[in-house]
Amino acid sequence: GCSLTFGVLVILFLNLVQNAFYIVTAFSGIVLKVPLVASGYSLTAQTFTAAFCLLGLPFIFAGIWGAIGKYENHVRLYLGYMILSLLVDVGWLIAFLATEDLCEKLPPVLQKHGSAFACGFMRIASVLVLAQVAIIQLYFVYTVWSLCEDLKMSGGGKGLPELLRSNRDQHAKRRYLAPHGDEYFGMAANFPVAYGAFASPGLGGSTRLFDGQHHDTNYPPKFA
Repeated sequence: GCSLTFGVLVILFLNLVQNAFYIVTAFSGIVLKVPLVASGYSLTAQTFTAAFCLLGLPFIFAGIWGAIGKYENHVRLYLGYMILSLLVDVGWLIAFLATEDLCEKLPPVLQKHGSAFACGFMRIASVLVLAQVAIIQLYFVYTVWSLCEDLKMSGGGKGLPELLRSNRDQHAKRRYLAPHGDEYFGMAANFPVAYGAFASPGLGGSTRLFDGQHHDTNYPPKFA
């Protein structure tokens, strides 16, 4: 699978595209008087949505900077904006379900099967879709929170994948520089080294313990 940082960057990109879409839609409908896809809402709703999306742009860019540079505080700023956006979406969904009657706008395909069936189908489908959207948003929030905790624990330093990759690079460098072990590794010539294709001779100038004679290992010794 992809890394946690890559997943957060994908979430940030999707949020940036979403905010840009609502800003352009509101600008076209309110200022240019050219209605687009989502221009069917009231002027108040479009203005609030555009203002909230404009407010979120600095947080999104801060999150991108934090995810790339591994800055915990920047990512946490975006996490706060995500939580606030989730609360706004939940409030809008609750207001929509409480005030709108889905049975008034039934598709012609469903009306052929009877109004009761069509009304029940629309309500169940709406609840399922809204639940899926809420679950996806919660998963995105959890992903960003996980990156914040990861940066908090690692201090913004290298993570496990980077350490493993760096370890492989160090091994390759040591194998390449093995014939020059004394120069690059700071090893003394009197100490043996066996690494890869490089092997130095054994210890030189050493002497045998007790001159190679018998010695007593018991305590107290038998012979004083």
